[in-house]
Parts: sequence; structure tokens; C-alpha cells
Amino acid sequence: MKRFCLTALVILTLLTTLTGCGSSTSDDFVTRSGAQFELGGKPFRFVGANLYDAAATDLYSCSPQTRLSDSKLRKAMAYLHDKAGATVVRFWAYQTYTDSGKDFSGIDSVIDAARAEGLRVIPVLDDGPGDCTTGQPGESKASWQNDSWYTQGYKTPYGDAALSYRDYAALITRHYRNDPTIMAWMMMNEAETSTRNEGDQTPLADFALDIGTLIKSEDPHHLVTLGTQGNGAPGTSGRDFSAIYSQSVLDFAEVHDWARYGSDEDAMPGSTDGKLPAPDSPDCTAVTAKIACSFAIAQQLGKPLIVGEAGIQAKNDADRARRAGLLQAKMTAAFAAGASGYLIWQANTRNTDGYALIIGQGDPLAGVLHRQAKALR
Repeated sequence: MKRFCLTALVILTLLTTLTGCGSSTSDDFVTRSGAQFELGGKPFRFVGANLYDAAATDLYSCSPQTRLSDSKLRKAMAYLHDKAGATVVRFWAYQTYTDSGKDFSGIDSVIDAARAEGLRVIPVLDDGPGDCTTGQPGESKASWQNDSWYTQGYKTPYGDAALSYRDYAALITRHYRNDPTIMAWMMMNEAETSTRNEGDQTPLADFALDIGTLIKSEDPHHLVTLGTQGNGAPGTSGRDFSAIYSQSVLDFAEVHDWARYGSDEDAMPGSTDGKLPAPDSPDCTAVTAKIACSFAIAQQLGKPLIVGEAGIQAKNDADRARRAGLLQAKMTAAFAAGASGYLIWQANTRNTDGYALIIGQGDPLAGVLHRQAKALR
């Protein structure tokens, strides 16, 4: 008896549950060519947002039982696509949101909503700072027995997790290997070490090599990166940034633009007259290297770089107008320096911690993003 397979595009919504029936072509997936992304054989650059709690509802609620409804997810994705020109959304896909890999319905809802509105997603598999993840609330991976989580701890169940991080990474990437709505896998949100590394290579390099190799073996279709702040964060800056992202299993580099390691006002902290410093300069080999050094090192490595988070607090209309102007300058500088993508922190249904681009509220930042998206076409 012959087995018949559907070939219509609508089967994309079933790709995470069907095996051997229907397949995506290579043109459906975002790929890398040298220092740029490609989609359908053409350069792919993007703006977008973090909708980090898409699988929940409140700031760090960590509760998949109270996640956004499918209709609210669709509304959020539609707003970002139509009003802000977004083509990529980054969100948390932690083990806590999947009942240790036994229930992917929450992740499915996010991916389905993004697909329906023409967006790609970057799921993040665990949290370096320790929010919404396994273990004690707020207990960072870096502080866990002086960074031993990144050398051995990730291989065994941590906290209240049923699976080790390593086993979960294998399970989720295998589960979604055929879904082109996923742009890339990000191993961690803001991986870093507990102290600044003045000599030996950061343990994050070996961690990224192991998990990157694992993911590539389970899922040959999607791009992979570690997930770092870079630019000043311990264990991920200067020489460490280069050691991590020089590895062939990592397809692109990621940095975050926060005032903690830079400046709200400077378009490109660490640059002079709009020029990037030399990647081997003292400023860029130091553990205190600024974001401009991360751009310079990525160029030296010949890999794409995205700004995965850029946030400025705004609690009223005047603040939001100021933020829109500052982030416009930052995006302009980043793309001029070779960025492949820029994601603002964060879109939300309410203004939680003061950083939100509130969906449907007419924030001028949405217009800035939309104009930048048009300029990238």
C-alpha cells in the first residue's frame, strides 16, 4: 500500500509532529554565507523584538499554565510584523516551559503564531542569570559552584529538572529539526562566567563546542549560536569572545547593548568617529572590551553578528520619544558596522519593568523599527 504525502504549504504547521511525510526545501531555512545570513539565496537582515515571555504572561512568571492565549499571541506577532516591520522574534524555550520535554504545546503555540504572521523565531534554551529556569529562582549558572555548571553540571539534571540541559538541548532540537519557522537555536541567554578571565580560556568555549556539536548532530538544518552579552560581560569579552565564536559549530555571534557595559547615549560604545577599533588592539583583547570590539572581532572571524537585546527604560511619553531616537541611532550604527540583525528589549502586553514596547499603544519605537526594516530591503 502506497503512502501519500501532502505537499501544500499548509503542512508547515504539522512539521513538528510528522516524520517522513512532506519536507522543507533548503530555501525555507535561514542559512549563513560567510558574514551574512541568507534566505532563499538572498541576503537576510532583520529587525525584531524579544517577546521573551511568549510562553507565559507576566514578567518572569515562569508559568506555562498562564501563558498567552493563541489569539493574544497572534495579535502580538501581527503587531510586531505589521507595525514594527519585525521579521524575527526571540523567546524563551526553557525546560520549565515544556514539562522537561514532555509537553511542547506552549512552544508550538509561539511558533505557530509566528509562522502565521510571517515571522521567524530564535528559541533560547536556558537562562544564564537563572530566571524562569530550573534550580533556585535567580540562581545564575555562573555562580553555581564557581562555573562548574558550564564544565560538568549541564550534563546532569539541575535543580528540579527531569533532564540534564544537554539531554534537553538534544530533545528539543531534534523535535523541531524540520520547522523552518525557527531561524536559529540559541543555547543560553547571557551565558557568562562568575569572574573575569585574565588568563585561561573561558569554560564557555568548551561548553559551546560540546552543545553546538550535539545540536548539529540532532538538527542539521538550523543555525546555532551560544548566546552572550559580550562587550564587558565576564567570560565572553575580548579574547574570550573570539575563542567562543571562532568555533565552526557556531554560525553567528550575539551581543547585547545595555548601559551596564556601555551607554544609553552612545550609538556604538567603544568606537571613535564611527569607526571600529582594531580587533587585536589592547581595548579589544581586554576583558572590559566594549560592544564596538565585538563587532570588530566578528568581522575578523567572518561571521554574522546580531544584537540580541538592546533596551532603554521608558516610563512615559517623553521617555518613549527619547528612547526611539536613541535606539534609532544605535540601529543605524550597528547596521553600518555590519550587523545582520537587531532585536529590541522587549515587546510586551504591559510595561512590566519599564522597558517594554507595549503592543498596540502607538510607541514611536515601532515606527523606528519599521523604517529600519524598510531600509534593509
